[in-house]
Amino acid sequence: MATKLRLEPRDALRLLPPGPVTLLSTMYRDQPNLMAASWHLPLGFDPALIGVAVHPGRLSHEFVTRSESFALNIPTADLMTAVHTCGLVSGRDGDKFAAAQLTPADATEIEAPLVAECVAHIECGLLDRKAWGDHDLFVGRVLSVTALDEAFAGFWQVETDAGQLLHHLGADRYAGLGRAYRVTPSEDE
Repeated sequence: MATKLRLEPRDALRLLPPGPVTLLSTMYRDQPNLMAASWHLPLGFDPALIGVAVHPGRLSHEFVTRSESFALNIPTADLMTAVHTCGLVSGRDGDKFAAAQLTPADATEIEAPLVAECVAHIECGLLDRKAWGDHDLFVGRVLSVTALDEAFAGFWQVETDAGQLLHHLGADRYAGLGRAYRVTPSEDE
């Protein structure tokens, strides 16, 4: 029988993923920026709220704070290199859209551009920000949501190429979901 190892508290951060990695897009004074973001979570249905953790040293932190808006763009596995580039390169050093070879697209509710190559987008207006540990949690009110119908039809269509979301496992490790499961209730339920 396998042995369960006692891990460090920091290891909890790699036990909870994989959730889909996103590209957080922001803009301030006509300068767009992208950041790879995996630390995000739903916070409420009514109103629809999304939280995303960003380190105060990141340019995206400054841009979300100043613009009071952001978008989460959801890429597929074929954008892994571009996503990784957005996680390594700083927007202070140049245009991350160009560095990652991604195309800016007009958003419907915010000024920040969306990532055209992504299969879904969640545009948010900033509702609140709280410091927790070494990151700040930005709470966004969802203003607009769009998704490619081949990728999302009420649920992610992981059986299709368009539904192959990219999940960050940590460092340079990524994964995709290979199969969806569905519960079939018994006749007694």
